[in-house]
Amino acid sequence: MEFVPATSRLLAANRAAAAFYAAQLRHVPAARRYLAERGIEAAAGSWWQPGVAPPGWTGLLDRLTGLGFTPAELLAAGLVKQSRTGRLIDCLRQRVVFPIHDQRCNVIGFTGRDLSGRPDAPKYLNTPTTSIYHKGEALFGLGLQLAHRRRRDRRPIRVFVVEGAADAIAVHRMVHDHASEQLLPVALCGIVLTEHHLRLLRKTIGPTASLSLLLDGDDAGRDAFERWLPLLRTWAGPVDIATLPDGTDPAELLVRHGPADALRIVLGALRPAQLARLDRILDRLGGALDLGEPETRVRVWRAITPCFRDDPSRGSDLADLASARLGLSLADVMTGVVNEIA
Repeated sequence: MEFVPATSRLLAANRAAAAFYAAQLRHVPAARRYLAERGIEAAAGSWWQPGVAPPGWTGLLDRLTGLGFTPAELLAAGLVKQSRTGRLIDCLRQRVVFPIHDQRCNVIGFTGRDLSGRPDAPKYLNTPTTSIYHKGEALFGLGLQLAHRRRRDRRPIRVFVVEGAADAIAVHRMVHDHASEQLLPVALCGIVLTEHHLRLLRKTIGPTASLSLLLDGDDAGRDAFERWLPLLRTWAGPVDIATLPDGTDPAELLVRHGPADALRIVLGALRPAQLARLDRILDRLGGALDLGEPETRVRVWRAITPCFRDDPSRGSDLADLASARLGLSLADVMTGVVNEIA
């Protein structure tokens, strides 16, 4: 029978690993420089507990076996792996490391950003799937922030979903003193948004909170929005999208503009999901449409009508946008959409 370590031992191993990585940070200038370049150097020594995995093959393995953890426990925790030669080596090496926590603030895994610069090294690497960590069900930063927020805070909650751990910490720096809402940044762990993520958010913050996707200003960020739209339609509360200026991400905004101005840029970029979707559809249709051609008009109505159908409460805003972009009257837009729906 295969040996399966107790969950408590896996959690203890991850907790010890987080402490080991955090202690290495002061020895690796490149890691501290990375945090500073992302505007999150203040996270060092905080409850975010960033650290660094050293470049050697067995630094973590040696430390944790010295603390009494067995190789089988470290394998089951996803902290070490077998090399091609069969020897055990650390899973994360020469990386800035951020611990991933569950809703009880237990460390369940790690996400690591490469420091080596080797072309064959993945830029980001996460703990493999284990009995306590499934990246499609984990949201970086959620448990920590819920544990540290003020218990009597009755302001409405807006969840920001960002693409990486450094961005989540950067947005947290921006929103610290925001007055009108509780702004809660969380990051995906190297995977697309899933129904498990939304289920976790419904359970922990409620099903009607505002959900905002903060996407990097590159092709990958824009395409992610398209892929996630069918899933986002299942969220009961408001859904907004912010696509950042080309080539930027939240951490870069923080460094360039400081917390207050960076937050203003982020909030100013937010748009209701279907309006952002309509803009994208119209971009793809092109700007030189001959709407006098019946076939062209049919193609346009077929392309834009799903936005109206999926969010009828924003029909007026959608019609205004389509009218301005297409150079048609509001009456023409609404007639075309109604006829297509019919």
